[in-house]
Amino acid sequence: MSKPEILVVVFLFTVGIGSGADQDQPPRTLQLSAAHAKCREHVLPNLSEQSYRKIPWRASVLHGVVDAQKNDMPLMIVLMNGHPLGCT
Repeated sequence: MSKPEILVVVFLFTVGIGSGADQDQPPRTLQLSAAHAKCREHVLPNLSEQSYRKIPWRASVLHGVVDAQKNDMPLMIVLMNGHPLGCT
């Protein structure tokens, strides 16, 4: 692409971005189909699947060990070495 063509593309792109910005209309809300709603309900976790969020997780092993010793409770330690997706 030559320099004048690039300038024309940039100009048209910037004009397209600002079109309609001066209108005082509220943004449109998307109307979702019943199939989309069904698929969304299938994908999103329900309340019983979110119960792990109630567990008081510790970000540090040391904090977990101290809390377990204080409360005389067992400790489960999950440690990992490497990339979380296994991309090593």
